[in-house]
Amino acid sequence: MRRRLIIFTLIILLAVQIIPSKSVLADDAVMMRNIFTDALYGGAVGTLIGVAFMLISDKPSDNWNYLAYGAGGGIIAGAAIGMASSTKALAEVEHGKITLNVPEIKTDVIYDKRDQEMEVVKSLSLLRYNF
Repeated sequence: MRRRLIIFTLIILLAVQIIPSKSVLADDAVMMRNIFTDALYGGAVGTLIGVAFMLISDKPSDNWNYLAYGAGGGIIAGAAIGMASSTKALAEVEHGKITLNVPEIKTDVIYDKRDQEMEVVKSLSLLRYNF
């Protein structure tokens, strides 16, 4: 019972994090669509993995709960990936409101003219302010 309560609490905490604070903006609609799409694909992949584990077990008919665990884990992982890939900065200031997010690490490959070599540059935005 205690384990179920902890899992339920974690799911609620993750679900609250993916709800945007500014739902009227077009960017948020696109962000939510991407998060839900990633969660849907994650659930489908997790269900397939659950089916695979169910089929390789000794008694497949006794292990239908593998489907639920796979789907639930896939939905949570997909939503987390969608949320992490849709944010841009750690803190965003827009219309006087401050929101904290999971920042996105951007990777760029650039050509360095001095050394005549390709370099991989990783950047992380800490603050985004819209005027």
